[in-house]
Amino acid sequence: MIYQIIALLLWSSSLIAAKFTYSMMDPVLVVQMRLIIAMFLVIPLFLRRWKKIDKPLRKQLWWLAFFNYTAVFLLQFIGLKYTSASSAVTMIGLEPLLVVFVGHFFFKDSAKWFHWLFGALAFIGVAVMINGGQHSEGINEISLLGCLLVLSAGVVFACVLRWTQSVIAKVSAQAYTSVTIVLGTITTFPFTLLLTESWEINLTGYGIAGLFYLAIGCSWLAYWLWNKGLNSVNANLSGILVSLEPLFGILFAVLLLGETLSFSTLFGIMLIMFATLGSTLLPKFLKKSV
Repeated sequence: MIYQIIALLLWSSSLIAAKFTYSMMDPVLVVQMRLIIAMFLVIPLFLRRWKKIDKPLRKQLWWLAFFNYTAVFLLQFIGLKYTSASSAVTMIGLEPLLVVFVGHFFFKDSAKWFHWLFGALAFIGVAVMINGGQHSEGINEISLLGCLLVLSAGVVFACVLRWTQSVIAKVSAQAYTSVTIVLGTITTFPFTLLLTESWEINLTGYGIAGLFYLAIGCSWLAYWLWNKGLNSVNANLSGILVSLEPLFGILFAVLLLGETLSFSTLFGIMLIMFATLGSTLLPKFLKKSV
């Protein structure tokens, strides 16, 4: 389990590391540079695996690379520019619920009554959190636009999750990761040219460290640790650990960035975390009871 806990610590701290890099370059450039650095780590494996992949699958891999890296990363990092790190990482914590509702509306996986209950509770929490932080300033500001952009990234992730799983089953997780990082780096270039607001780069020690932390720690090492942990950790326990990711992220935001939380903001965040964790634990409790 220690492998998966470390992986979650890395993922939950990614938006905090991103905040450090924003003093150095535009958020869109951060995404592009993060992918470029990660690409150099996996390019040898990509060259070996790409030729062995069937041509019909290659088109799917291009699209999945675009959705999982270009779309998700750009929405998250641009959204983070406008809102606090603690609110952004809380929005990412809604992904388990988003997966359920996307499955209900588009894949005929009917949501249970408790999913609707916890979903309503979570979005009440979002409203309370945003309302409580809109009057803050600086790093503590919580923006509706920023939260919606980060939430949109979660919707994109949830929409392609089943597609991603089916392709991974055909090409292996190792090949999928290396190939999509390279393809995602390429598909991001046009959006970097279009969306970058400032091309000025002011190199700083914290910014450089944050960038390499994002590229190596959050884009490569975390996935390796998580997959390694899956071999020895029950899938149910993994789901519970994922639900706790926002807690780690908020702690990092408070300790490393110095963010403060008003009572209403904290109350909204707690509602969201309760709803996400509850939607994960209650099905297992009901199943055991039956």
